[in-house]
Amino acid sequence: MMGNRANHIVLTTINIPDVLHSVVNNLKKFDRLGTVKCWVVGDRKTPPACADFINELKTTGLDVEFLSIEYQDEWGKVYPVFYNLIPYNNDARRIIGYLHALKENCERLIVLDDDNYLIDDVDFIGHHSTTGKTHDGELLRSPNGFFNICEDLIMNKQYKVYPRGYPFELRGVSNNFEFFEKNDDKIIGVTAGLWLDAPDVDATMWLNNGKVKGIAYVGRDVTVLSDDTWTPINTQNTSVCRDLIPAFISIPMGFKLANNMIFHRYGDIWGGYIIQAVMKGTRHHVNFGQPLVDHRRNPHNFIQDLSQELWGIMLNDWFIYMIKNVFKSKSNNIIFRMREMADFISTECVTQLPDWAPKDFNMFFKRTANVIRYYVDTCEIILEECDG
Repeated sequence: MMGNRANHIVLTTINIPDVLHSVVNNLKKFDRLGTVKCWVVGDRKTPPACADFINELKTTGLDVEFLSIEYQDEWGKVYPVFYNLIPYNNDARRIIGYLHALKENCERLIVLDDDNYLIDDVDFIGHHSTTGKTHDGELLRSPNGFFNICEDLIMNKQYKVYPRGYPFELRGVSNNFEFFEKNDDKIIGVTAGLWLDAPDVDATMWLNNGKVKGIAYVGRDVTVLSDDTWTPINTQNTSVCRDLIPAFISIPMGFKLANNMIFHRYGDIWGGYIIQAVMKGTRHHVNFGQPLVDHRRNPHNFIQDLSQELWGIMLNDWFIYMIKNVFKSKSNNIIFRMREMADFISTECVTQLPDWAPKDFNMFFKRTANVIRYYVDTCEIILEECDG
């Protein structure tokens, strides 16, 4: 075990995480190796050879740990209620890595997918190091309350491209925004880096438009949003400051409900909207743009993706409306705000579920609220241990 590192990178995988070779090369090029620790969160489908791969990778000087399922099952005995809410074969297991990073006193948490390759000439850690720092520049505000970050990417297609999770009611509407000065202390709480090659779009975009490819980024290195202007935040190339780790959650999805519907691929997106709701009215803001990564998307069956995303797509605009316009926090404390969010989801979201939505989703939202409660409780325990 090496000493405390400021930057902790977390990814989960059911493959051999070759992407970490690009991480090592980038960290060495920009002399960042000594500032980083990596956590690779395994699952039941992760090949046993992953452990050997990680051990070999340590010889490069990378501080990296593999959290096998066997290890996780033992670790989970310390936090049994929380742990039993996180399914196997589910990308939400990445939040177990978040808790390990929190316990080792990371200054910022950086999350990657296992197909997000670092680009040779982009200082990955340097750009993410803005997270947690004060921002005394302009903020971007959009009158409709959302900003389509894909408009800052040059694409190979001459049509509008929208990131996964962008409200459907606003698709077809171009960005209309202004920059303005706000003279108070602002902190970049979240940095959402973007992606070349395969942008993070939903199955409807892939099916309707074929191969969408990001060619170049034309935005600012740092673009900070006002707290009433939101954008989808995923777990591909995203960082959060330590204070916001209790508010950063990937919601377990992928459940088969009573009528056999599958609910999948919106756990990170809804978690990204939750953190924006919890940040609203605080000093923390979202920054997007750099660093770019090369998203060499793992093979996908777009029809299968659509079948898994369908209910997330259908409920997305409603869920965003609920937490953006109906949820109101009364606390100044991030952990308390997350508990308020859990209560809101288990009551308001359950009772105001659209009439056309199957009642099975009441169970899903109640379970989501419990995941949030026990994740926050676990964060609080770990933070007390760190302070002690």
